[in-house]
Amino acid sequence: MKLKRAVGALTVAFAAIALPLVVASPASADQGDCQFYLIDRGYRVGPKVEAACKEGAEGWGPTRWGYCYFGLVNIGVRQEDAAGACNVAA
Repeated sequence: MKLKRAVGALTVAFAAIALPLVVASPASADQGDCQFYLIDRGYRVGPKVEAACKEGAEGWGPTRWGYCYFGLVNIGVRQEDAAGACNVAA
């Protein structure tokens, strides 16, 4: 059972890092795009959303999408919305 959890966690972590590399667009986006994406989906934007979006836009390397994604999911943003928001931030 523990092995299945570990494999599942590694799969999620890999997807969080690999997905933006696969679907990244050449256009430049920023923290504001991430926030507006969430506003359009009915979320309130406060300091925690701003921090997660900022990490997605300004963080270092491929891990920045993961920090953005998990930062948003941990405060209650649905996974699909968090992924979309972090994709536009990266």
